[in-house]
Amino acid sequence: MGFLDDLKRQADAAKALQNTDTGFLDRQAALTNTACQTASGYFATLAQQLNVLCPPSRVSYRLDRRQAFDGLRLRDFRADARRKKLRGHEAFDHVALRWRLSSGAPVSFVKNFLPDIEQLESRLRRSGARFSSEAVRNPATAKLQEMRYELVADFEASVWVTPDHDAGRMRFELVNLDGFETVTLDFASFEIGSGRLDELARWIVGEPNTFVQGGQQLRRIEA
Repeated sequence: MGFLDDLKRQADAAKALQNTDTGFLDRQAALTNTACQTASGYFATLAQQLNVLCPPSRVSYRLDRRQAFDGLRLRDFRADARRKKLRGHEAFDHVALRWRLSSGAPVSFVKNFLPDIEQLESRLRRSGARFSSEAVRNPATAKLQEMRYELVADFEASVWVTPDHDAGRMRFELVNLDGFETVTLDFASFEIGSGRLDELARWIVGEPNTFVQGGQQLRRIEA
């Protein structure tokens, strides 16, 4: 066997391996796309039902020790899904569900301690609330005396699902389901079906649930 024949043999072996790898990745992608389609349809139907019911939240949303909001109405649910190209085929880029936690109540308060100001503003940014702030300074020294805040106690919450097609996994980012925090965790794509999504829906409306059981790389980040 000549050198060229040896190179051809190596190239054929490499090509066969590449074809095997591509076939495996395509199967992973198909499984993940199916899970995304299931989640997208579930979110669309869930949004329709909850926009009729507008259930009250069972969670207390706390901006600080004094400012807490109970019984916020869950409303304005919007389901969304976007697609992209993956190896020449259409695939899901993400699936999302967003909604408002609404009271409509105007709120105003004052902070004059820097750590409290920093923590409050972090939570306000995470909450999705529209707010205005005004710095009050000593006219003689320009030193900050206090911060005044005004807002309407309407907040944002969401579920954002990002697929990893090649790995056959899906990352869930859950924002403000249990107070002002972000929870992230991963599931294998084959685990995402109506049963798992029912548990997520129970979590959204504040009922006992087992959604995170079996998830991996669970993280909770408080605002």
